[in-house]
Amino acid sequence: MKHILFVLLLAIGTPAAFAQTTSAAKKATPASGKTVEQRAQEITAGMAKHLGLTPDQVKKVGAINLASMQHAEAAKNQYKDNPKMLMQQMDMIGQTRLSQIKEVLSPVQFAQYQQRREEKMGVPKEAQSNPSSAQPGGYQDQN
Repeated sequence: MKHILFVLLLAIGTPAAFAQTTSAAKKATPASGKTVEQRAQEITAGMAKHLGLTPDQVKKVGAINLASMQHAEAAKNQYKDNPKMLMQQMDMIGQTRLSQIKEVLSPVQFAQYQQRREEKMGVPKEAQSNPSSAQPGGYQDQN
């Protein structure tokens, strides 16, 4: 009887123990499995490709993207139990990044950047900040 009870508890307890360690391991790594540096490099490479950045701009935008992503990760860790404060911090980080990028890009590049950003966020064409850039020769033709 003791052996049956022991085997039964072992059979029930083992999957539960594995399930707990698996979910804990998943939480430790980001969903994409990439480091902050890798994600920042990918974003910068995409911007360089779509906006035609100069090597100097690539360097500056890369530093801005990396710093922003590092600040975002720190905010996620610091405010994980305070969603309201996390949203405020993320908004502030985003606004800071946007203003820094605006200083590096030319007016045409920034307009293209804004249009692509709004498209990715799902903003309808009528509500986008610069609908005239959808004309021939604009950002969309460079894809």
